[in-house]
Amino acid sequence: MSETLKDLRSLSYEKIISRYDNVAKRTVVTRDHYLNEITRRNQEKQTNAMLKYTKWITIMTGVISISTIINVIVAFKLIIK
Repeated sequence: MSETLKDLRSLSYEKIISRYDNVAKRTVVTRDHYLNEITRRNQEKQTNAMLKYTKWITIMTGVISISTIINVIVAFKLIIK
């Protein structure tokens, strides 16, 4: 028998791992088990790459924004002279 969703969500991460390990001892492993783990790791790798790219895009956006502001200031000063 399984716990309710409310009870499951109230469990700590460590408790969920412990329960998973206990159930895994009595479970037959199939190919899908390993394929699911490969898929999970690939998704994690892609997520980390996307986070890295997002940080670089944010940095480059900041640099471009600052450069644009400086260009506008310089252009404005040239027009005033």
